[in-house]
Amino acid sequence: MKDYLIKLLDYELWANRRLIDAIENINNPPARAIALMGHILSAQHVWFGRIIHASTFVTIWEDIPVSWMGETAERQHRQLVSHLLGLSESDMLQLAEYINTKGIVYQSSLLNILTHLSHHAAYHRGQMVQLIRPMLEEAPETDFIVWTRENKE
Repeated sequence: MKDYLIKLLDYELWANRRLIDAIENINNPPARAIALMGHILSAQHVWFGRIIHASTFVTIWEDIPVSWMGETAERQHRQLVSHLLGLSESDMLQLAEYINTKGIVYQSSLLNILTHLSHHAAYHRGQMVQLIRPMLEEAPETDFIVWTRENKE
């Protein structure tokens, strides 16, 4: 299970990098596309803080300059993978208690949190592609199956 979650995080980084690279290469990309990628990265940061029980000073709709997005994605990937490598398989199913943005206390397993992050990011990457497609000769493909083909998974 841990190996699969790391694989999912590797895919996430690849997909996020594809869209970050695309918006970096567009003259005047749509503000909404930039906001959506900032949201993906901010949400990932907030969830990591919840996982490790650390305070974060980032909102889930943080404004992140495009020039910082690649480094932010890489850093968060390293943090998440490093954290997972230090856990046992059974730790993936342990419940983590956290408070959501509305102040409500919940408990979720690391497996469910990372699955949520993947689905959440895919949803917003789809929105981004719709926004930037008219500005590109070819829209970036970010499907998991494309990643598996490229990485011979």
